[in-house]
Amino acid sequence: MRMRKLRYLTATRFVMSGVLLLTAAIAVPAAWAEDDKDRQIRELRERLERLEQMIGAKAGALSTQAAAPTPGALAGAAEAPQSISDRVRGIEETIKSVPLLSTMKDWNFGGHVAVSYNYNFRDPKSQNNGLRLFDDKANQFDINQAELYVEKPTTEASPIGFGVDVLFGRDAKKIHSLGLGIDSGDDPNDTEPFDLTQAYVTYKVPIGKGLDLKGGKFVTLHGAEVIRRTGNFNISRSMAFSYAIPFTHTGVMATYPVTDWLSTTLGIVNGWDNTDDNNRGKSFHGAATVTPPFLKDLTVTLGGTWGAETVSNALDPTRDVDRNGPKRGLIDLIATYKPIAPLTLTLNYDYGRQEEAFVDDGDTAIWHAVAAYAVYDLTDRLSVGVRGEYFRDQDGFRLPNATPGKKLEVWGTTLTGRYKLFDHLFASVEYRHDEAKNNKLIFDRHNGTQNANSQNTIQGELIYQF
Repeated sequence: MRMRKLRYLTATRFVMSGVLLLTAAIAVPAAWAEDDKDRQIRELRERLERLEQMIGAKAGALSTQAAAPTPGALAGAAEAPQSISDRVRGIEETIKSVPLLSTMKDWNFGGHVAVSYNYNFRDPKSQNNGLRLFDDKANQFDINQAELYVEKPTTEASPIGFGVDVLFGRDAKKIHSLGLGIDSGDDPNDTEPFDLTQAYVTYKVPIGKGLDLKGGKFVTLHGAEVIRRTGNFNISRSMAFSYAIPFTHTGVMATYPVTDWLSTTLGIVNGWDNTDDNNRGKSFHGAATVTPPFLKDLTVTLGGTWGAETVSNALDPTRDVDRNGPKRGLIDLIATYKPIAPLTLTLNYDYGRQEEAFVDDGDTAIWHAVAAYAVYDLTDRLSVGVRGEYFRDQDGFRLPNATPGKKLEVWGTTLTGRYKLFDHLFASVEYRHDEAKNNKLIFDRHNGTQNANSQNTIQGELIYQF
């Protein structure tokens, strides 16, 4: 009897041990094997909780008068857990009930911080990277951009909108427009490290498919690259973006979608990068964007600017900037094509001309710029890209270190890799080669003099976007 009981206990323990081991074998891997969908749901719940705390939608943030039970009333049953959709609807109702939040519900807030380090293999004594406008300082860490923006798009239900974009850092020094109390003198570094890049009001006129009006200061329609660093793949900027086109305009413009595949924009502005006009004339600014219905992965934009732009320089510093002329013109072509999902191809061409470029009644200066881009997404986190570019400053008018009246031709190649470290943090590494044709010596070779026709640089950049 005693032996039978002992055998029974031993068998029972063996079975229980097996059950425990089997349970662990199933439960532990299951706990570790949280798939991407479960992670996204968990993150969504966490974000909802943070949002509820911010707008006071959680029970603890509600009015104690509304939350407290009526004296003498019976305690109700515990509330059932709310689903995500119920909680979202609750947040929406809370937003609608708060006047300020109701007004701001369509607003978009955002910004980013971009910092970098670049090294020039020629180790220039001047500590300058030749031909570069934005990453002009060699062999140093830099705070390139810290941007904050808020915008409200227009809709048929809410036809009035606006946008404000403020930029801090070294890049802000390079894009200052004439006016707004900012020193825009001959020394490009003699400026404050901030810029009111955009400040405009928009209105959607209920005509046809909707005519969008914009008035104030806004970024240009031209160029494949943009001021905002998060809108570019490469770390450094192309010569086409730096020297062939304007950065911003101040004035008015209207955009209308003629068809599903054609949109047009036309405006009148003060000119190139000038909030305070430097003459009595105005400039026309416009573009047309086509997405062919037979090739929807192709987008082509043809734009241009034409108007009075008087420029002063060392050849004639006393020029009359109040007269209506001379004229500056620009033609800008951008084509973007995605032959396959992970690959994006872009081509940008600019043609510019400036009448009386150096002296009154003098010759017209002409410049050409071409930039071609290819970006390939290897994974959802890792991308690589290459850029090739060519700039022909026919009369030495646009490029730095050019001799007025003398042709300068330069070309460059840029290789860039970008990796998404976390949800909002990106790291990039870039190698770039610049070279002047016909052995023109425009780069610093270690001793502080322009005695080299090429340079090689490597850069690293971190961008946090929010």
